[in-house]
Amino acid sequence: MAVKIKRERPDQRRHHRVTAPLFVTYAGQRLKAFDWSLGGLRVDGLTGALPAIGAEIPLQLTLPFQGFDVTFEVLGEVVRSDQAKSVLAVRFKQIGERERELMTHFIDELVRGSMMNVEDTIQRIDVPVTPASLQPDVNPLKKVPVKRWPVKALIMSSIYGVLGMAVFGYTALLSYSNFFRIEVQTAVITAPVETVSAQAEGRITWAAAKPGDDVRSGTVIAKLTDNQLEREIELAEITVRERKAQLIFLKRKQADEIEKVQGLANVELRGVQQNRIEIESLLAQLKAAEALHWRLSTLHRKGFTTDSLLENAEKQAASMRALLEAKQVEMKSRVELATQNVGKRYFNGSAMVGDTEQIEAQVHLAEQEVTLNQERHQALITHRDRLAVRAPFDGTVIEMPHVDKGSIKKGDTVAIIEQRQLRQVTAYLNQDEVLRVGLGDEALLYVPALGETTKGVVTKIDRTTGFVQEEMRQQNPGYRWRGPVDRTAKVMLSFIDTEKVRDVDKYRSGLPVVVVFPQRSSNALIAAIRQRFITATR
Repeated sequence: MAVKIKRERPDQRRHHRVTAPLFVTYAGQRLKAFDWSLGGLRVDGLTGALPAIGAEIPLQLTLPFQGFDVTFEVLGEVVRSDQAKSVLAVRFKQIGERERELMTHFIDELVRGSMMNVEDTIQRIDVPVTPASLQPDVNPLKKVPVKRWPVKALIMSSIYGVLGMAVFGYTALLSYSNFFRIEVQTAVITAPVETVSAQAEGRITWAAAKPGDDVRSGTVIAKLTDNQLEREIELAEITVRERKAQLIFLKRKQADEIEKVQGLANVELRGVQQNRIEIESLLAQLKAAEALHWRLSTLHRKGFTTDSLLENAEKQAASMRALLEAKQVEMKSRVELATQNVGKRYFNGSAMVGDTEQIEAQVHLAEQEVTLNQERHQALITHRDRLAVRAPFDGTVIEMPHVDKGSIKKGDTVAIIEQRQLRQVTAYLNQDEVLRVGLGDEALLYVPALGETTKGVVTKIDRTTGFVQEEMRQQNPGYRWRGPVDRTAKVMLSFIDTEKVRDVDKYRSGLPVVVVFPQRSSNALIAAIRQRFITATR
């Protein structure tokens, strides 16, 4: 005979429900509770209007316990109210601690069987039992009912199979990655960076460029104001104005002197004309004296005149001849001097008068001084322009550490400029990993921030730059060797697909990169065998 087992769902109540005597007094009516527990009770047979659901009502409970009636009061909340059936269910909302302990002890005694049977006690004991069939399995499988198919076993077997394949695949991937590939997560996109420093001490003033702006080569990023240089520029400006004022004075003096000499030259010209007139008069007088001497000589030979008259006539002719020659020599000299010193000097008969040439030399010197001071002033301005911080190449301003109008010292960093067009990938490897990377190897580059993958080629391997760290010479001259597990080796990679990374704002420096290198063997024997195998396959 087959065994039939009835399986019921476990009871969801929080407390045991008992039917032991419990008397409830409400609204002057004393009734016996139909059933009750530590959470509440149900009363049947109430007369009159019943309270609504959710109403709080005071109850007086009487519990017969070991020959005594224990009476106490509780505050309950109506959870079910059926006026037609006169049924009222109440949940205990406020009950004393001692009263609760009494009810708990009472119910525990009932559950243990020390007092009386408890309804629903069997329902609280939830022991799952799998139904067992006494009939043998049906053969073949197609005659098995659908409800007895091992669906759960098949589903779990499929899940375990898929999980097993995933585990084996992941294990194979890890083995391939560890033995044939090197995955380096300490890589970043980098670009050439130039640090521009201050050439002098002074005050910095920012130009239009700000961090993040693109600048052209030679663009002024910041201007440097040197107080000493500004003072020299101001003094140079004052000197130029002073020399110009002196030049103006000398030119006015030169103009006055020229005007004066020109006036004297006019006087000299009139003197020359007068001298010419005197020469012409002397010539006429000389001709008259010579004619008189000739007539007296003729008369003297005939005996019509005396010797004294002849001698006087001869003396007068000689005197007139000498005076004429003197006037002619003076005339010649004055003409020559006038010709050579026109507008410069004047001969007053005894000395040369006029400072035109000296004043002209002073004017020329003043002009040279003005020119030299202007050149000095321009040199100072040019030097001030040279102090301005300019972009060394076409790039992007990354950082400007000093504030606008702030003081700065010589050698302080004014701006950091990055040349974003020349980008590459810099990977940091430890000393064991760098032995397995070769020049010209193609590597897979994955940019997590963009979710994109591209390829690169190894262009440079630097093992010692980070491996040997030079300390401050003032403290401890020398070198300190770092551990081989530190990522002190740098490997530079260039992008193969330059068209893909043309957008410098997208593939900008600073983005993290995961680099997967093809792993080379560091063992010479294995490397030789591998090389021979590659050569043979080719």
